[in-house]
Amino acid sequence: MNYTEEKILVKAKKVLKDLNPAYFNEENIGKVEYNEKDEVARPAGEIINTWVVVVNEPVFDSLDFLVFSDISGEPLYIQSKHSIHEIKKDSNGNYY
Repeated sequence: MNYTEEKILVKAKKVLKDLNPAYFNEENIGKVEYNEKDEVARPAGEIINTWVVVVNEPVFDSLDFLVFSDISGEPLYIQSKHSIHEIKKDSNGNYY
């Protein structure tokens, strides 16, 4: 394990604020879970250690899953019940 729950939580807040600042609410962040040898959706089929941040989506009454690599500490993607969106970072350190 390279990262801690606390470090991933801090980064998750930044990622979520960057992705959707108008609707970000810290209270919507649920649990943070570490997974060893997790098969990730992006890159498809790769098996790595991950952190998953569970985010309540109150508008649609569903859960989203923000997945981080434990190797880099960077977000890989956010997954909802209908889609997966890869997350990238610009040269200013902002996520999109």
